[in-house]
Amino acid sequence: MKRWLLIVPLSLAAGCAGLATRPDGLAARSQSEIDPGGRWQGYLLHDGLREAILVNLDAVGSGWRGTFSEGDNALPLQEVKVDESGGVHFELQGKGSFDGSVAGDAMAGSVSGPSTGSFALSRDPGIIWNPGFFGSP
Repeated sequence: MKRWLLIVPLSLAAGCAGLATRPDGLAARSQSEIDPGGRWQGYLLHDGLREAILVNLDAVGSGWRGTFSEGDNALPLQEVKVDESGGVHFELQGKGSFDGSVAGDAMAGSVSGPSTGSFALSRDPGIIWNPGFFGSP
């Protein structure tokens, strides 16, 4: 009986000792889940229309830059900002301001400016960009 009183606490202590490194691993995973860098494709919904779009975001020094593609047109993004919680902001002349958030391989948010709407993007798995005839998929 005394042997069990010694074995159980030692087993619990050994099991809990392995959990001490887990928060750092979770922090690293969480950081990768909110990383907005890369190629994103999806749709912009505004004024009753759904347009296929492609957004590229890249970290440059301490800031960010990107491009916005719609059909065969690619335009540079302005005022690209990313915060630690996964919030993303960028502006595009003629389309307005995009404010959204990243969660894993998804980015979604709202558009304000000349026209209002929303956008929903998925991290591109490497599929060739093809917006289709007149921008429809």
